[in-house]
Amino acid sequence: MTASASGAGDPPWVLDLEGTGVSALPRVRAWAGKSLGHLSPDHLADVLMVVEELASNAYEHTSGPSCARLTVLPRPCVVVIEVEDPEHGRPEVRPPDFERARGRGMLLVDRLADDWGVHEHSGGKTVWARLGCGVPARESCESSR
Repeated sequence: MTASASGAGDPPWVLDLEGTGVSALPRVRAWAGKSLGHLSPDHLADVLMVVEELASNAYEHTSGPSCARLTVLPRPCVVVIEVEDPEHGRPEVRPPDFERARGRGMLLVDRLADDWGVHEHSGGKTVWARLGCGVPARESCESSR
């Protein structure tokens, strides 16, 4: 697993996940946190949850993600999260089933993201989510810490 830009430089930041397994999820979260450390704590928490859920979904329902990508659009503050995998098919938002310990990832993504979707391409698909930070358009993503 390599990062073409791990928290430095301009976005998009890309993390190569080819050949990794579910044990890479903590590293995906750490990479995203380092890359987006300039976000406010609340916005960063939502972004980290969504990137982890999209990657987890790819590990669970496909042969695994090939990469994760993060792009920040500073005004208005928007973070775009993309996770690519080599298979076709759309993730589903399922109603919560309290009998099951799992299966709520896309419901969580649906609730946290302003919008999300799937782009199918010859190599599989890209599942993306867009999260605004809830500040007026004139404000940037920068933390007010």
